[in-house]
Amino acid sequence: MHALTLVIDPGPWLTVGTIGVLLVSATSGVVRYLLIRTAVDRAAVRRAAGQGVSADRAADRASGSASFVATATGAVVAFWFVLARYGGPGQRFEPFVGPDSLDRVLERFRQATETMSTQVAPVGPDEAISMVAVGGTLLVLLIVDSLAGARMPGFAGIPLLLLWTPPLTLIGEVPWLVFVVSVTAMLLLLTVDPVGVTPGRSTGSDSAAVRRAQRFRSWITAGTAAAVAAASLGVATGMATLPALAGTWNQLISTPSDTVELSSELDMRQPLSARSSNTVLTYTVSDEAPVGPLRVMTLTAFDGVQTHRNVPTGGLASFDRTTVLAPPGEGSVGESHQVDIRIGQLTGAELPLPLEPRTVDAEGDWAYDGIRDEVRGAEGTQPDAVYRVGIVDRQLTPELLRSVPTSGDPRSAGYTEVPDTEHREDIADYARRIAGDAPTRFDAAVALQNHLRSGSGFVYDPDADYRGSSDTVWDFLQNKEGYCTQYALSMMVMARTLDIPARIGVGWLPGRPDSQGSFRVTGQDSHAWPELYFPSVGWVRFEPTPQVQTGPLPAYANPAAGNLPTSAPSASRAPEVPSQQPSQAPTQSGPAATAGASGDTVSDRTLPGWAWVVAAVVGLGLLGGAAWLMLRRRTEEEVLDPELAWSRVLALLAERGVRPGPSVTLRQAPAYIAEEIRGRTGAALPDDVAERLSALAGAAEAERYARHSTPPTAAELEELTAALTAALTTVLTPTR
Repeated sequence: MHALTLVIDPGPWLTVGTIGVLLVSATSGVVRYLLIRTAVDRAAVRRAAGQGVSADRAADRASGSASFVATATGAVVAFWFVLARYGGPGQRFEPFVGPDSLDRVLERFRQATETMSTQVAPVGPDEAISMVAVGGTLLVLLIVDSLAGARMPGFAGIPLLLLWTPPLTLIGEVPWLVFVVSVTAMLLLLTVDPVGVTPGRSTGSDSAAVRRAQRFRSWITAGTAAAVAAASLGVATGMATLPALAGTWNQLISTPSDTVELSSELDMRQPLSARSSNTVLTYTVSDEAPVGPLRVMTLTAFDGVQTHRNVPTGGLASFDRTTVLAPPGEGSVGESHQVDIRIGQLTGAELPLPLEPRTVDAEGDWAYDGIRDEVRGAEGTQPDAVYRVGIVDRQLTPELLRSVPTSGDPRSAGYTEVPDTEHREDIADYARRIAGDAPTRFDAAVALQNHLRSGSGFVYDPDADYRGSSDTVWDFLQNKEGYCTQYALSMMVMARTLDIPARIGVGWLPGRPDSQGSFRVTGQDSHAWPELYFPSVGWVRFEPTPQVQTGPLPAYANPAAGNLPTSAPSASRAPEVPSQQPSQAPTQSGPAATAGASGDTVSDRTLPGWAWVVAAVVGLGLLGGAAWLMLRRRTEEEVLDPELAWSRVLALLAERGVRPGPSVTLRQAPAYIAEEIRGRTGAALPDDVAERLSALAGAAEAERYARHSTPPTAAELEELTAALTAALTTVLTPTR
């Protein structure tokens, strides 16, 4: 459960989850113990009555039933615990649950799914997210319990990896202590007898040497597990720092040394390569105001495949720490807040800066390019360099952006150029069908953004490969799979077909908080986004890349804020890219078109909460049923052979304190047992009992060692074993 602290900030949910784990574990353990203890007592009575074989079978079946009932009881307690803790009207524990509790839990589950689909990890530990974390942990616990009850200890550790999936998927790491402890425990499970024995029948050895060997094996396994886990952590950390293994991002990120550098070109054809996990910078903010992405450069020219920086510079101008750096035409500004940035493993001529107008206080020879909105220096960024930025908020709102003129000059040519490809007109028609009826530039921008971000089936896919494409934008609009490069460049091209000046920003997402109270940005946070020009306001960022990668939208363009334009184009006009003749006018119908294409709505494709609960209950039931069937197959009536019959006799003798040591062979065992019984009872073993004992030991020896043997039939063994166990029970039962 503690692995989830990388994606959910620590809070009271850890205590609640720990209590739930202890409560469910104790319930399952106590129920299992009581049921098995009852079965053991009944089996002892039947053995005393001379029904040793049937008693063993009954004990096997009782063991399977006990495990199933114990897990089912634990599931009931876990369900009640979640309802009692998270189904109340407030944030308190309500032991008496009912339908209202279930409704509140389902509503909180719906809220949690919305949070998980719109926010970037780590998220705050609110009640909804905490409920999902605790409930998921208890579900994993029940799966583990069912596998352990089915006598599969080696497999019981595998479901624990389910709790590693969120941090590994979203963050790319697991807390080192959690990793070491979990791996050690999982390897220790491999030292447990995978079959187990029927409760009440001891097959352990009294040999001190055997017990020492068993303990030694466990200690060696534990030590080896800890060493392997620690070594794995070291190797993983070392690999992440090696430039050759850190990977590149489609020529956007290159790591020729131990640093990360952004390239001035984006290639729309290549799949997304592995990105470096090196820390490129850290920063702290003076208040809770959002910083947003940190831009390094802007790109303008696009030939249909790659971007180029061919927009002429505006000339480099010197500045001081009081100068507000912003492109020409930036609008009025509001209050400012401070950001202190420290460079990590980042090299480049440009300084990472927030998108809003800003002041910069940095040591070195830096100059400002007003056209590209870049701060550049001859020496570039240096590791551990520190600089302060004062962000001046433009206070962007939908009303402000909608009120600007519909045309304007961004003071540079090239911002409305469209690649001359074979599908140029198809792309323009596609854009017009999405946003051509928009009354303002802002409405059109939001319609394009939301169509790509959440409409018409677009999905984020880092493995999207367009290397065989002759028109990557058109093929992306048709295939609907890609990462930020495809999304950003496609929106830029479509905006330009609507005569909206557009360019690409390249830089870093805001990163995530660290334990020092700062925000850490790594190479994996590299990102590209479109920026559209609004006269008297300036360049404004939009975010068409799905939220699974980028998190929430900018506040001024976020449907969740409830302030999006009400006059966006009709959803029915959103196009579906044709899969055959590109010259045909694309059409769209059905629920997907209605939900996703509108400029003022974002489709909600998450399942309702009750569906997730039903799926979890059904999944747990199927798993429990499968475990029960496997256990039943394992405990079905066995075909008796000499080896099994001999083990049953030894189990009966062990219950009475007669245990041949590991050095006693099968040939020596009858004489050893007879001598032990003489020493305990003072009387010799009856001849008929001694003969049966020798016959059974001989049959087991022949089966084990003879090249060719003819063992007794199962019926003969049943009769021999029943008579022998009854006679031995009588002989070893003290008279009163």
